[in-house]
Amino acid sequence: MVESKKPLINKDSVLLITGGAKGITSQCALGIAKTVGCTFILVGRSPFEKAEPEWAQGIQETKKLRNKAIAYFKQKNEKISPKEVDRQINLVLSSREIASTLAAIESYGGQAVYISADITDEENFIARIKAEEKKLGTITGVIHGAGNLADKLIENKSEKDYDLVVNTKVNGLRSIMNCIDAEKLDFLVFFSSVAGFFGNIGQTDYAIANEVLNKSAYILQRSLPHCFVMAINWGPWDAGMVTPQLKEYFKRHNIPLISTELGIETLIKELTDERHAAPQIVVGGSILQQKETKISDEKPVVIHREINLEENPFMVDHQIGQNPVLPATCASAWLIDACEAINPGWQFHRMEDFKILKGVTFDENGHEFDLVIKSLPVDENERAFDVMVVSEIGNSGRKKFHYSGTIFLVKDIPQSPKHSEFEEFFNEKELFKDGHEYYQDGTLFHGPSFQGIQAVMIPDEKRIVTKINLPQISAQQQGQFITGSVNPFINDAIVQNILIWSQEMYEAPCLPSRLHEWIQYKTLSFDTPAWAILNVGTHNQFAVSGDIVVVDDAGNEYFHFTGLEGTISKQLNRYIGRKAN
Repeated sequence: MVESKKPLINKDSVLLITGGAKGITSQCALGIAKTVGCTFILVGRSPFEKAEPEWAQGIQETKKLRNKAIAYFKQKNEKISPKEVDRQINLVLSSREIASTLAAIESYGGQAVYISADITDEENFIARIKAEEKKLGTITGVIHGAGNLADKLIENKSEKDYDLVVNTKVNGLRSIMNCIDAEKLDFLVFFSSVAGFFGNIGQTDYAIANEVLNKSAYILQRSLPHCFVMAINWGPWDAGMVTPQLKEYFKRHNIPLISTELGIETLIKELTDERHAAPQIVVGGSILQQKETKISDEKPVVIHREINLEENPFMVDHQIGQNPVLPATCASAWLIDACEAINPGWQFHRMEDFKILKGVTFDENGHEFDLVIKSLPVDENERAFDVMVVSEIGNSGRKKFHYSGTIFLVKDIPQSPKHSEFEEFFNEKELFKDGHEYYQDGTLFHGPSFQGIQAVMIPDEKRIVTKINLPQISAQQQGQFITGSVNPFINDAIVQNILIWSQEMYEAPCLPSRLHEWIQYKTLSFDTPAWAILNVGTHNQFAVSGDIVVVDDAGNEYFHFTGLEGTISKQLNRYIGRKAN
């Protein structure tokens, strides 16, 4: 990932933009041209005729163009179908729009060429682009905006529909990557869609195509560390493929459209000085007409799931003795993700009384679980659910209870509070020691997937302060516990505070057992520094309870844990704990 915040576009940039010289992509090209006046290679499927036919010259209105075209071909005694007349007129109008885009770019001090090509025809596409690169210079940035729609219910879709929609984005990306010199790129931006993020009725193929772009952004970000890579999941624009009928539909269902000005501004910011750390962002909300699952206490929702070691590589980094153990933070994220999944548009804000009843350890075999969700009565601004994870003991019909908690979802997350009183700790550098020492000496048993503690302030009986920053781990490594509204991997590093404290105060390991309340205001992402402050309440040689607040450098809160309880046991020294010198 590019660390520098210098602009990724300047007057010497040479940009390849797929998606044509019309519609949204052309408007974005114009926005960039206004900003830096660089060079553009615009690629689209539409033919481009610089010279207009005699019958079209000087005529602007579509109706007059039609009359002129019919009269012209009639005078020539040429038979022409209404469909062909429409094609001829569309060619004129399309060519005019392309010419207008090229002229506008030049008026802003830029340079532009338009290539009419099928991006899925890799051999021809590469030849055309290479020829232009020889004239204009090496491509330094790519915006892949090409796309097609074939909206139908899945049972009505054909292979041709699928190929049209998916190949344009997916095979188109392959053509691009096989054409450019990736080592010389400053950025790769993919125009994805909220259809890939939220899903949408009638757009299974479109959702698949866009989700491939999303995941490609993550892969390419890792393989091209010098290059800024991002998939922008756009909501519907007030332009482009959004027809008047679609606009009316969105209006009826209260789905806001992204104005052209806002869309261009968002893109420009990403290419200048306001880039996001994540390789995927969502601009806009869901376009899916949500059908929510109704849950009641009498008829709870039960979600069956199998969890195994093979699909969760991170488990080898969380072993007690020889046994991989599911982190409690993964279990809590499991409960939260399930509630959000069946309540579209609602977000996690609070959890109460999370209990670890019987932790889950793993061997080579998979384990099957039922997650049971029961609705609780609340007001219209909040939804609450009792959630429990259970499994069956053999074939006995008896149940084993693993985790439970109450999840609260809201439509809008309140603004996070600020804790200015903590800033004094962050500047006392001499009070901190290297956090990695605690992983090396066995105080913390966690492997790389959870080693997020970077620095530790020398703890006392009442408090411990740690600096947290967990590097990005791959989606494959995260397995069945992909980060969503909460990040279980970072949260585990935060809970490690109480493990360090118990080793320092009682020379014994500690494992979390219960959390009375968790209130979250914003997600803490990978590669994001933060501070975790544990204030210890009650404690003895067998147990400890305390509160943890997590804030950024300015004291703005991400979330806090109230009443985090841990069990202290010297018996655990057989499996985990600080090694004797």
